[in-house]
Amino acid sequence: MDEFITHTSWMRYIPDDVSVMSLSIPGTHNSCCVHGLLGLGRTQELDLPDQLNAGIRFLDIRFTHYQDNLCVHHDVVCTEKSYVDILTICFNFLKQYPSETILMSVDDESHFDDALGKFAPSRIICKLPLADMASRDKNTRSFEDTFNAKTWECIEDLPLFYNFTATPPGGNSVVTSPALTSETRLGDVRGRIVLLRRFEGGQDVGFDLSYWPEGQCFRSATPPFYDIEDRYQNPGDDDKFNFVVEHIEKAKRGDPNELYITFSSAVGLTARGYSNKINPRLNDYLVGSPPGRIGIIAMDYFEEPRELVSNVIKANATTGAPSTPGR
Repeated sequence: MDEFITHTSWMRYIPDDVSVMSLSIPGTHNSCCVHGLLGLGRTQELDLPDQLNAGIRFLDIRFTHYQDNLCVHHDVVCTEKSYVDILTICFNFLKQYPSETILMSVDDESHFDDALGKFAPSRIICKLPLADMASRDKNTRSFEDTFNAKTWECIEDLPLFYNFTATPPGGNSVVTSPALTSETRLGDVRGRIVLLRRFEGGQDVGFDLSYWPEGQCFRSATPPFYDIEDRYQNPGDDDKFNFVVEHIEKAKRGDPNELYITFSSAVGLTARGYSNKINPRLNDYLVGSPPGRIGIIAMDYFEEPRELVSNVIKANATTGAPSTPGR
């Protein structure tokens, strides 16, 4: 594989007053899944630091809540990463490149083998150090409480998130964070993580994406409004490509105040087969399309072809970014 093209600070070319909702953002699907069993459960070749250096600014993070910790799995495959690991990587990147922002989708995703408890393969093969034996395989708090506690453990009161503020575990303090809206500008979120919350949580905890029908193209019925293309269950190469293009065109002509996310990912036996077919066609489509807001594009194996991320970024030319963004 050729070395990926670096875009460590492409957002610096976009003016501060540009709405976050109007951006075109390259992202990854199941961002941490760089391991797999014979390719099963694997969606990426490059790990998070390389993804961020390559220009990826949307991360799709899915946790299993186990022993009051948050561990990233994909089905039964352990990624060997915890939430604190991910947060540390993002913190270090944004500290080095403060012109950037990271949109992080966080989901509470159970496994099909959860009913087996501590005998579940997904738990047996997990290599992460978890809680002490006193907590066994039980959680003593909600997913939201663990998310808050682990955030506090890692960053305390550092303002790393734009629209979520962690509080000390067990405290009664209530902190109101700004909301991600059509009025939110890139200048507001530079150097920060924007939380896109797919788990059930409080009103002040990130941008609410908790309404998410499985494997569908859908739009939220109530504010905050968002529109998602996520038909991934072996749709066929041509159908999947058509789904992706139709949704990108919808984002171009859609309400600029709404968030659009298109998953170009799909799976038959593995994710690799679809990415090999869809990514080159998506790249050619972007090359032949005029600039214009295409929203977030979440991809598998995004580095092939190597110009794919560059061409997503180039769609921001109408926002004031150069047509050929640099590092």
